[in-house]
Amino acid sequence: MLRSTAVRRGLGWAMGLVLVVSLATWWTTRERLPERIRIATALPGGQYHRLGGLLAQRLEAATGRPVELMPTAGSVENRELLLRGDAELAIFQAGAASLGGLAVLSPAHPDVVQVVVRKSAGIHEMAGLAGRRVAIGPRGSGMRRSSLELLGHYRLSGGEVELVDAYFLELEKDPGLDAAVIVTGLLNDDLGRLLRSGDYDLLPIDAEAFAVRHAFYSAVTIPRGVHAERPAVPGRDVRTVATTALLVATPEVSPLLVDAALDALHEASLREALPTIYTRTQARAWSDAPLHPEAADHLSPYRGLDTVASFMESLAAAKELLFALAAGLYLAVTRWRSLKENERRRELEEQKERLDAYVESTLEIERAQMTVSDARRLRGCLDEVTRLKIEALTELSHEDLRGDRMFLIFLTQCASLTAKIQAKLSAASAPTGEDGAGGP
Repeated sequence: MLRSTAVRRGLGWAMGLVLVVSLATWWTTRERLPERIRIATALPGGQYHRLGGLLAQRLEAATGRPVELMPTAGSVENRELLLRGDAELAIFQAGAASLGGLAVLSPAHPDVVQVVVRKSAGIHEMAGLAGRRVAIGPRGSGMRRSSLELLGHYRLSGGEVELVDAYFLELEKDPGLDAAVIVTGLLNDDLGRLLRSGDYDLLPIDAEAFAVRHAFYSAVTIPRGVHAERPAVPGRDVRTVATTALLVATPEVSPLLVDAALDALHEASLREALPTIYTRTQARAWSDAPLHPEAADHLSPYRGLDTVASFMESLAAAKELLFALAAGLYLAVTRWRSLKENERRRELEEQKERLDAYVESTLEIERAQMTVSDARRLRGCLDEVTRLKIEALTELSHEDLRGDRMFLIFLTQCASLTAKIQAKLSAASAPTGEDGAGGP
């Protein structure tokens, strides 16, 4: 009995430890969204910041988490924020900086290189930028790096051009600024407003030649009238190159956040607000850099078709929790059984003590009746024995006690004592010899 109890206790402790470890493992490894979602964008007014705002609205609605926009200088700063853990998502220009330590979630939209010149400056080709002041974007931006690459392609970056580290809207504030190299979405609101003023024009570049020599770029055409018609802005097709704006994170990003971010990025209403956003099909076909595994799975055309595999994956992810729940159930049942066993044992011990008291009471009656011959007192002893027997049979109901040797002794003792008293009563009430003698 003691060995069995010890084994049960040992199993209970072991299962308790398993429960704690399983729950801890499940809690620490389960996928969770961050408490807040920070998106590093670029300067307010630009397309990166606008895209970040549209993503933020949809992410807040989908996740219930607060989403914070982080205006920055651009891609280079965004990379540092991600690597330091100061942002969860960022918009990043392909080729602006190394993707080392980052994970691409999806291409977002084309980033078009656009060289804006002041019409009054009389500049009609890239070579005409020599000796001029040119804004190339703020430090920390992908725009600045692309500007330097483009100017370097035309051998204009070695002192032939006065470089100004400023956003292109500086053209409106500084009349001495002749041009700006801009890398942005084709429908950038700030750029469209600037060109519709009629004071600026776009320069064509040798798109095919530049794209051959620089990774992440491809030749594109800015269509006539994309910003306005009557008059058309621009007034002609302009040949240039484009790179890609990317939605990026770190490899450790929560898969839940990846799914939520991509759902938001490819939501139909977002594409209505920004028509140049890539569709899921276009994002799937993009191959300039590998996607985060969860993003690749999310964009896969077969996602959701393999129901059995998804179900098994869900079971595998929940195995620690299921095992912990099973262990908890086992512990609860074991504990309940232990409590019931202790209660049963305690009840049995209490009833044994009362049985001992009944046995002792019957012994006292037996000792007392040995010296009693009075019929009235004998009947009192008989009534007391009967009362004790009835009480014992009523109160001592434990099934283990009913089969106990002591209980059988008590019943036998009661029966024997009753017989003795009844015999004495019969003898006391029988006629004597003198009373029975009659006649001569």
